[in-house]
Amino acid sequence: MSKLRELACDLYFNRSQYSEGEGSDVIRGMIFEQAEPLPKKLSEASYKRWLDRNGYVVFEILQEVVNAVYDELKSDAFGSLVDYDTFGLGQKKEFIVENDELFDVALMADDVRVRRFQTVYDKKVDTKAFRMGVGVTVEMFDFLTGKKNITKLVDKMVKSMDRKDCSLIVSTIFTAYDPSNNPQFCEQTNAAGLHDKLLEKIARVGGDCQILGTKTALAKIPNAGAEIDKEDKRNFGYVKIFEGTPCYELPQYWDKKTAKMDVPDDMLIILPAEGEKLVKYAVEGEVELYDDTESTETDYMINLELNKRVHLAVVVASRYAMLKIQG
Repeated sequence: MSKLRELACDLYFNRSQYSEGEGSDVIRGMIFEQAEPLPKKLSEASYKRWLDRNGYVVFEILQEVVNAVYDELKSDAFGSLVDYDTFGLGQKKEFIVENDELFDVALMADDVRVRRFQTVYDKKVDTKAFRMGVGVTVEMFDFLTGKKNITKLVDKMVKSMDRKDCSLIVSTIFTAYDPSNNPQFCEQTNAAGLHDKLLEKIARVGGDCQILGTKTALAKIPNAGAEIDKEDKRNFGYVKIFEGTPCYELPQYWDKKTAKMDVPDDMLIILPAEGEKLVKYAVEGEVELYDDTESTETDYMINLELNKRVHLAVVVASRYAMLKIQG
């Protein structure tokens, strides 16, 4: 790992010998070792002309910082649900399914909206690269002049990507386990009958199971009155273990364009927990950072686009169950 990447991660994850301000000064220093000094008499016009001449240095360094933080952050994301990896541009990642009798089909994403089912052949899950971008407006000027630390800038960019990742992954899970396509696996119940129905579905799926749902959906699961259940409710809003079966929270976001949540808040998915990670997700190459040259932002703000080549598939269990909770 380069000195820049190591410093960026140490600052972001709060393990650096430097304070945020000191570390940001070091990274600013790396920029101004290669770039011209900022104009002494700054105006919006002179600043933008400076960026036209020196932006490539700024964006190259920021891109390296963002990639370092993003790689480490994504390696820990989603815990046991996601098999995450990165690999070189033009290379092909082969995801392996150990139990291809239980997971014999996968849903492969061709782009952000298009997905198709495929058979798992010879334990290999195929994926196809597609471009995924997210725009973010950042206070580049405040960072360059020392008014804002690098961690604040990077946090805004990484969180924008993380939100897009989570939304894409969770919506693909719910597409793979869509009750309208598989009505025999889905049953409706109300809150009063949820406890018994969950036990019934867990027994039907068989073996070790896991329960997936949004925080709102998991909060509907009744607790057994044990002290640890009460602590889970206080700390997380839902019980972490239902009658011996672990519960995993799926991220939920509000979609401004559709004016609704990304995924249903009334659905629970009961799946085998066979040590197989449900989601196969990888980034080919690096996250690329571009200046939006058509930006109309004023007050020294700048629009950036974060773009990457994504590979995504969700393996579909041959045994599973879904519960739609009414009321």
